[in-house]
Amino acid sequence: MTKNQLVPVSAKKHNGIISFWKFCFCMLIIIFHGNVFAANSGEALFSKGSIGVEFFFLVSGFLLAKTAFRRNEQEPNTENLGKETFHFIWKKYLFFLPYVFFAGLLNLILQNVCGNIDLSQNVLSILDMLLLRMTGLKVNVIIGQVWYISAMLLSMMILYPLLRKYKKNYLYLVAPLVILLGFGWLVHSNGSLRTPEKWLGFAYKGLIRGFLELNLGCILYLLCQKLKNITFTKLGKIFITLIEIGGFVLPFLTSQFLSSTKADIFLLAFLALSILLAFSEKTLEFNLFNHKIFFWLEKFSLPLYICNILARDFVKNINIFNSLSYYPKLGVYLVINFVLALICMYFISFLQKLHLVEHLKKLIIKEE
Repeated sequence: MTKNQLVPVSAKKHNGIISFWKFCFCMLIIIFHGNVFAANSGEALFSKGSIGVEFFFLVSGFLLAKTAFRRNEQEPNTENLGKETFHFIWKKYLFFLPYVFFAGLLNLILQNVCGNIDLSQNVLSILDMLLLRMTGLKVNVIIGQVWYISAMLLSMMILYPLLRKYKKNYLYLVAPLVILLGFGWLVHSNGSLRTPEKWLGFAYKGLIRGFLELNLGCILYLLCQKLKNITFTKLGKIFITLIEIGGFVLPFLTSQFLSSTKADIFLLAFLALSILLAFSEKTLEFNLFNHKIFFWLEKFSLPLYICNILARDFVKNINIFNSLSYYPKLGVYLVINFVLALICMYFISFLQKLHLVEHLKKLIIKEE
């Protein structure tokens, strides 16, 4: 039996370390969103937890570059690049859409029952559920956290054809310049990476933030290919493992104990280094994390993230929870979020097995 045969099939498709930290950073953001239950900012856990989104942008950029370069190897011809890019983005869009509509429609019903929304807001909420917010269109924010998905898809629509057309030339020459000048301008003019829905005159801050961090994630993929060729000693592996874990833990510590957001750019650098080391498969805990539990947690992270505003708004709008203090409310919110996420994940999985879209298409369109 060869070495490759010893690796589980799921481990070939996923990195268990990244899977684990996806869940952890998802929980960081969810707890951060629960800060609305706190009487004051000092009471809230992870009051600066929005920095967790940086992890997802960097990982998404890494995987985008991986996909683009594998496509370059399989099909060097870029004659139909526009069509290819459309299909690439469309496939991702359709992957996210059922989760977004599940939570968005339920929250829309909740807001109507509670009388917090009028007819025009109902219509504009649909645009939000269609992931159009970061385009600059006026929407009614019904599922706030999906700004990240909107920004990611729009940024990938720009980046994917550049990676396919110009390959490593883009990452060696253009991307570093875009990253340095972009982050320099963003931090100098805005002070931090936060407040994604701040309008900068031509785009939302979240879109610029996402585009820059996806570029950085793409460069991490290039660096990772070189890092995989290095053989580390036992001491070297211990050293890079400590750096990797430290870089992942640092955003949690700063989110809890640091009141300023001026360190965001440094946290981003540490996160990038940790993600690079995790994807290199050189750290000591790599084999330990290649387990189906962590792959399941990764799968669960998406519905957990998508459903958290729905769970939060439910706790906010239902009177029986009003008398509770911050920690009991946070606990109720997390339990409801987990339950909703489980229902969402398995309900969508059930619908996908029914192949409803294919059946509907056959009813409407006659096959030749």
